[in-house]
Amino acid sequence: MKVLFYCNNRAGGGHYRGIYPARALRRLGHQADWQVGFAYEAKEFRPLDLSYDVYVFRMASSSTAEALLQRLAALGKVGLVDVDDNVRTVPFYNPKFRVFRERGGRALRLERCVRAADGVIVSTPELAELLTPLNPNTFPLPNCVDLEDPVWNPRVERVGNRVTVGWAGSPTHLEDFRPLVPVLEAVCRRYPQVRVAVGGPRDVFDLLANIPEGQKEYLPPVPFRKYPEMLARFDIGLVPLLDNSFNRCKSDLKGLEYSALGIPFLASPLPAYTRLVRDGENGFLCPNRRAWFGRLCRLVEDEGLRRRMGEKAREMLADRMYERYAPLWEGILEALILRRRLLAAVGKA
Repeated sequence: MKVLFYCNNRAGGGHYRGIYPARALRRLGHQADWQVGFAYEAKEFRPLDLSYDVYVFRMASSSTAEALLQRLAALGKVGLVDVDDNVRTVPFYNPKFRVFRERGGRALRLERCVRAADGVIVSTPELAELLTPLNPNTFPLPNCVDLEDPVWNPRVERVGNRVTVGWAGSPTHLEDFRPLVPVLEAVCRRYPQVRVAVGGPRDVFDLLANIPEGQKEYLPPVPFRKYPEMLARFDIGLVPLLDNSFNRCKSDLKGLEYSALGIPFLASPLPAYTRLVRDGENGFLCPNRRAWFGRLCRLVEDEGLRRRMGEKAREMLADRMYERYAPLWEGILEALILRRRLLAAVGKA
């Protein structure tokens, strides 16, 4: 089987939804490749390389992608769309709100691509429930971490008795982080050894204006290959998420990243995290500010607890390795290839 993943970029999304699955399929003996963007022959409007059996479009939301999916079907090829966000409900405070939600925006175009595809791969059961009415061949295949990638074994030196409480993400999470600021201010007042680190958007770091300079650190955005090294500086990880329909469809990716590095973490109790976290074993679920404060204080005070929870988190990550899910990718893709061949044989392609 030959599979080509079209990635939007080589950042986190490109790795988790393209490069890592492709590598896992290679280990099963298939030819699986990836590229950023898609190249096509303009006159006949088809991919330049037609040797693949399956073409996977990540977050396809353009008229070009829709036309390519239709063309692939006519040529007897399998076209899939990979979706990892509920773009119908991007909240108004999200920088991408206008891009997806305005009239004729990318949310509508993505839905057209979903309808045109042979199948849809999604990252959570919640997304599968939303998209199945648009395409019955919708399959939830979760994000996984590829620990064979050497970036997940960074070397970071600890500094004295400092305890680094860290968060990293994109500018889309500014409002998710904001309610946690009073908690972090209180923790810093109680524990002078605590340093709050923010990786990525400067706007999020600027919310920490009331925390002393010596107790906070800004970590600029880095390429994905350096991202695990940045996270590894944390002793405790944070995953605050507002409870809304957009976030309830999000995956547990940030928790997986912390787990891969043996970092205990605290998370909001949204669906993906209630599935991932065994409260008090590999992390803590925090439904309110009181819980965030109390459980964060426990981890700051108890180095042994941080170590045990981090070890348990990494141990439980075995259930979310691509080796476990690669056979599911393989089975789904092979079934869709067979379906396409059967449709062609009866003249319904």
